[in-house]
Amino acid sequence: MLGELESTHQAADGVRMRLVLGFLCAFSMAFAQDAGSIVGRWRSAETSKGGIGAMYDFGADGTVQFSPGAIVSSPYRVAGNQLTVGSSEPLAFTLQFEGDNRMRMTAFGTTEVLNRLGTKPNGASPLTGEWTTTRDMDGNKVLVHWIFGADSNALMMIRFKTDAGTYTLQNGRLVARFGGQVGLDGPVVFGNGTVEIHRSGGRVTKLVRY
Repeated sequence: MLGELESTHQAADGVRMRLVLGFLCAFSMAFAQDAGSIVGRWRSAETSKGGIGAMYDFGADGTVQFSPGAIVSSPYRVAGNQLTVGSSEPLAFTLQFEGDNRMRMTAFGTTEVLNRLGTKPNGASPLTGEWTTTRDMDGNKVLVHWIFGADSNALMMIRFKTDAGTYTLQNGRLVARFGGQVGLDGPVVFGNGTVEIHRSGGRVTKLVRY
């Protein structure tokens, strides 16, 4: 009888242990998926009338970079070595390619040298892809980032500065700190390539991947 009771208790302990381990495993997987969902590059879905927004780069290691700056999305077209960006007030550039990974863009007598970020997509035009350069602005060097899509849409981002910080994303809540101060804090809602951060005071920061 005593042996049967011991066997029963051991079986019950085994069941409880499996339940605990199962819960911990599920929690760990949920945490990993929760944290992993924010990893990547994001920008403001909406900008000010002057085109000012923000860019965030969330790393898998819990680090984050924040850059306020200009974000302008517009159509573009290429004819020969001429690039036209925009529709209502288009800007015209002259292009000069130096291989697949370097090009010069000239407008209003000023030339900028851009380097490709990543690799050229197979079969794409020489312009398609991501390009970066630096530009002097108010005595500071800022990063200029162009993305020319195969869909004839261009995205230009100018990072006025970049602040490094850390973040956590647990139980659906994002907290990002920069310089010891909280910069983002609130529940997050993920959509199709978007995330909404519901902050205090009814503010909602909406970001899209780029």
